[in-house]
Amino acid sequence: MHRVKAHIGRALIAAAVLVAAVPATAQGWPQKQPVKLVVPASAGGSLDLLTRPLAQRLGEVLGQQVIVENRGGAGGMVGADAVAKAAPDGYTFLMGAVHHAILPGVYRKVPYDSARDLAGVALIATVPNVVVVNPQLPARTLAEFVAWAKANPGQANFGTGGAGTLHHLTGEVFKARTGVAMQAVHYKGSGPAMTDLMAGQIQIMFETMPSALVHIRSRKLRPLAVTSAARAPQLPDVPTLRELGYPVEATTWYGVFAPAATPAPIVAAMHRALEDALGRDDVRATWTSAGADAPRLSTAEFQRFWLAEIERWTETARANGVALD
Repeated sequence: MHRVKAHIGRALIAAAVLVAAVPATAQGWPQKQPVKLVVPASAGGSLDLLTRPLAQRLGEVLGQQVIVENRGGAGGMVGADAVAKAAPDGYTFLMGAVHHAILPGVYRKVPYDSARDLAGVALIATVPNVVVVNPQLPARTLAEFVAWAKANPGQANFGTGGAGTLHHLTGEVFKARTGVAMQAVHYKGSGPAMTDLMAGQIQIMFETMPSALVHIRSRKLRPLAVTSAARAPQLPDVPTLRELGYPVEATTWYGVFAPAATPAPIVAAMHRALEDALGRDDVRATWTSAGADAPRLSTAEFQRFWLAEIERWTETARANGVALD
């Protein structure tokens, strides 16, 4: 914990120095080349599904092409590492998520310093997670799933978008609360995990709302609970875990990050462009249909939130004995 707090302190000092040192405008940006948004997961997951319509509108706002590059692996660490070490010139950004606040508290070795090397630009969405199972499973409620899993030891596997992701940590906390012996199966993003869930290769996931909803609506997956504090408007008949007697709460958030040394005027310009794109009717409609919300935070507020999340999830991982090499 002292290590995380020290990193946060250094990051705040560096940010203050940077703001004082850079020019007052981002004149000339972006002009020389397309802006790249790195999605640190495979295509088909919630982050990818939200990024692509946003990237299209963002390109219109910036007057420059915005391209999406999928770089999955290690629970989002591969893509984040690429952005953390990219040139801080305003042409490479990370479409990050709560997973990136979890990684430094879960992994003993991370190839970059989350608090020092990545700077928050904007929060773009928050979504509840949904506990979903294959409909062929003999469990129509969460209580029935817990009973089935306890009666069939070794048969319950839960899928994740990678070791150290929120899917993973939520599953581990759920195991601790219920006493169910489930095995985590890690994928390079939640898209492949969802495919295996629908095929019956794994039995349960704690998936984000955007990618789960389409399969719930087509009856390819069965929702048992949501992990948010309140029920989701898109699934009003699905109870929360807390309602069912399990004190587990986890909400996925997504945000845009830049390499930490990116000039403050460029970060500010990107924040304004994202706010504009998020305000477009079609983007808002996509967010609503996916069960996502788009809270408005300033860049400074998002940076404080990001650093607090690193500390929060480090404590959660430690309390639940989750540590990975």
